[in-house]
Amino acid sequence: MTAWLVTGAVMVWLVVCAVYDIRTRSVPNILTIPPFALAGLWAVWQGGITLWLFGLVFVVMFFSFWKGGTGGADGKVLATMAVFMPAGFLLAVVLRLLVGAGVWLRHGRTARFPAVPVFAAGAFLSIPVQIISGG
Repeated sequence: MTAWLVTGAVMVWLVVCAVYDIRTRSVPNILTIPPFALAGLWAVWQGGITLWLFGLVFVVMFFSFWKGGTGGADGKVLATMAVFMPAGFLLAVVLRLLVGAGVWLRHGRTARFPAVPVFAAGAFLSIPVQIISGG
């Protein structure tokens, strides 16, 4: 039951972030930093693979942001998803790659698009996986 409450809360948060990303092409830090910090604390508490995954996503996304490949919210959203919705995180990454490839093929490698809605779609698509796995 608790896992579904967390999933529901993350889904609502993702929708709010996605709407901001679509409308303004940015997501305010007030929406991304608190969940990101909570995910970091939870990852430290859990340790093991959760902590490694959170750290890896954070480092990869930090360098991508630093090089201008992603927005700042993208990394915080993905790292938070990696902790609280691992299946959603995986689908979000796959969708991001597919959508990114499609946009680049059509508009060139410098084309930009809001990624948080794609991440939210991956999270929504992961719900059947969670149901089937009993999680």
